[in-house]
Amino acid sequence: MKGTATTKTNQGKKSALDCCHRCGGLMVSELSTDTGTAEWHCVTCGDRVDQVILARRRHREVRQEAEQVFAGSGRFGLN
Repeated sequence: MKGTATTKTNQGKKSALDCCHRCGGLMVSELSTDTGTAEWHCVTCGDRVDQVILARRRHREVRQEAEQVFAGSGRFGLN
């Protein structure tokens, strides 16, 4: 995988935040000075991800999965 270091402790165990959503680079955890919460920062492109962004991405993925299920039946759809 591009941009990630593999060690014996994390070998074969990939987190959703191991690589950048935008460029595939290495993501590192940082403490935000603005909010005082933890966020992830890509060392390659500078993209930042916090808990709000992660929650919205999960919500969007769940909605897309539900739309695919309903699209298969042909009769129903989501509002």
